Amino acid sequence: MPSPRATRLLTHSARAVGLFLTVLVATAFYFGVPLMDQLELETYDMRLRTLMHPPAVPVVTIVAIDDQSLNVHGRWPWSRQKIADLVKRLDRAGARVIALDIFFSEQENRELLAAIERLEAAGDANTRRLYAPLKQALAADDTLSRAIARSGKVVLSLVFLLGEEDARHVGAAEAEATQRRIRDQAISIVRTRGGGVPTTVREARAVIANLPALQKAGRQAGHINILPDPDGTLRWAPLVMRHRGQFYPSADVQAVRLYLGNPALTLNLASDGVDSLTIGPRAISTDEDGRALIRYYGPERTIPTVSAADVLAGRADPARFRDRVVIVGGTSKGIGDIRVTPHGALFPGVEVRATIIQNLIDGSILRRPGWTLGVDFLVLLIIGLSLAWWLPRTRLPLAAAISGVVFAGYLAIVVVLFRGQGVWLNVVYPSSLLVLMFVSTALMKYFTAEHEKHQIKTAFKYYLAPKVVDLVTENIEQLRLGGEKRELTVLFSDIRGFTTFSETLAPEELVHLLNVYFTRMTEEIFHHDGTLDKYIGDAIMAYYGAPIARADHALAACRTALGMADALAELNREWQRQQKPTFQIGIGINTGPMVFGNMGSNTRFNYTVIGDAVNLGSRIEALNKTYGTTILLSEFTHAQVAAEFAGRVREVDTTRVRGRQEPVRLYELIHDGRYPDLGWLADYERAYRALRAGETKAARQGFQRLAEERNDPVSRYHRQQLGD
Repeated sequence: MPSPRATRLLTHSARAVGLFLTVLVATAFYFGVPLMDQLELETYDMRLRTLMHPPAVPVVTIVAIDDQSLNVHGRWPWSRQKIADLVKRLDRAGARVIALDIFFSEQENRELLAAIERLEAAGDANTRRLYAPLKQALAADDTLSRAIARSGKVVLSLVFLLGEEDARHVGAAEAEATQRRIRDQAISIVRTRGGGVPTTVREARAVIANLPALQKAGRQAGHINILPDPDGTLRWAPLVMRHRGQFYPSADVQAVRLYLGNPALTLNLASDGVDSLTIGPRAISTDEDGRALIRYYGPERTIPTVSAADVLAGRADPARFRDRVVIVGGTSKGIGDIRVTPHGALFPGVEVRATIIQNLIDGSILRRPGWTLGVDFLVLLIIGLSLAWWLPRTRLPLAAAISGVVFAGYLAIVVVLFRGQGVWLNVVYPSSLLVLMFVSTALMKYFTAEHEKHQIKTAFKYYLAPKVVDLVTENIEQLRLGGEKRELTVLFSDIRGFTTFSETLAPEELVHLLNVYFTRMTEEIFHHDGTLDKYIGDAIMAYYGAPIARADHALAACRTALGMADALAELNREWQRQQKPTFQIGIGINTGPMVFGNMGSNTRFNYTVIGDAVNLGSRIEALNKTYGTTILLSEFTHAQVAAEFAGRVREVDTTRVRGRQEPVRLYELIHDGRYPDLGWLADYERAYRALRAGETKAARQGFQRLAEERNDPVSRYHRQQLGD
């Protein structure tokens, strides 16, 4: 135990270091450290993924221009006749708002119409009458304009050009004309508090609007600009943008406004920027730039989605659109409107918009108001000062416990505020300070203890032999080469058709699926106290009974196999829901004498098992392909587990495996879900006994019936082997 003088020195030094770290982290928080700020964004994304749930009452439906729609109706862009048909059908289905995440800045069939006009100009009245029907057929924009106007509930999209380079291609006359077309979409009520109009809101250099007739036909229009964070992830929605001294709402705000009965919009400004945006009686808090955090409810397709092909074919249920905001946009990866979100890099842009609209309607906008900056500073001061006082005064285990309690308590507060109030508090800087405080205190205690240990050794060397003192103060473990022979059970598993399976997936997705699969299979091995030997490509090797001896090693291996089969069934169901490929596995188990231990060289070795019994286990696993089984046992394993698994084990065959002279009897261990029931196993046993007795006709009939009625692959195998 440290002396009183050493304890006092440690306490004073640790407190001084703690105060320094507090000031250091608080300064870093104020000025920002890119790495830590990025880590905070990652923790924010994690909170979204783990704490957010789908909306209780969905009021938004996506009509998706997906792969199915493109296969049926052709590549994008579609004719505006088809878009008009889509608008009409949604209108008839009772949609309250139809938001088009589609842009119509250029005339359809522009070149053909221009050519016809030139021919008309060169001809007489008869020529003009001749071309009139053709012009009408090509005027798809007029058809869409009429459909939008009749609906009276369509929200169109605008795009603001924010950079000088983009805006320089827009001429002055064109910019002025476009400005006149969208002027009525500007927020009419702007209230300023604490000075003039702030300049924090992003100023657009130019705007691209829809064709004049379409723009006029729409009920509302708003911008669809999305500004990602520096890491490319979309976390914020710009609800307001500024152009030529006026403020314009986003198309999502306009959709919500129309959904709520088209009340007036009010923009509330403060001296430091935007304070809030009011849609009728509903106030929406924003940051000073007029942005709101997007509260993603889940991964892709969390928002109810209907294929545009089903809508156009009349197959969609009208109840999915009635009294809802229906947003039409592309979800097919080929269209290109794909965004990076906290839920992944392939999130449809139209679903981002649908999420924002749902946020605004149900009031679930996440918030990072200005006062959170003060709270974050206060938290840093409280953590730094309190830990600087308490940690140096306590023993290391208690100091670890205090740090853990402080971290858990603060994390709980962060989670409660985030989930309940939608408030985002910083996690990374307080956590970093806490870790730095504990580590610095622990290091100082460690070096103080080492100093004391050196003093003890110096003092005791006069009373004890140096070797004895070293044994008291040190604990050194050494590894050595060597092996031991013992009866063990080995388990091999392998993915069926892995080569074909892997060719259908992108490398990143294949690696992800394999990692998930290996994780679940390894959990089952460890759950039954097995030893994972290695991964061999897509195969797994494990053994039981070493290094800790156990009498029931065969039973443990069989239970692992059943658990692996059940775990794979769960994974397959989950992947099927996610529209990912599924696969099957084969498992082979053998029991016998094996040598286990550290095998290798003096500089590099591996703890493993070797022997003929190991090779036999691998051969048995490969035979699952032959018989169509999932779990095969050797006769040596079966002898030890037959009583435990009575009623779900059957003999499959007697065969001579490659590399072995003596034939081996094989048994199938049938896992849950393999067959609806196992009452027919008695019929199988009779057919199998007839096969072994040479009663070919009886065996053929029995296996034929089981193959047809029970779809049993083992019976089918024997029936094929018996021939006609």
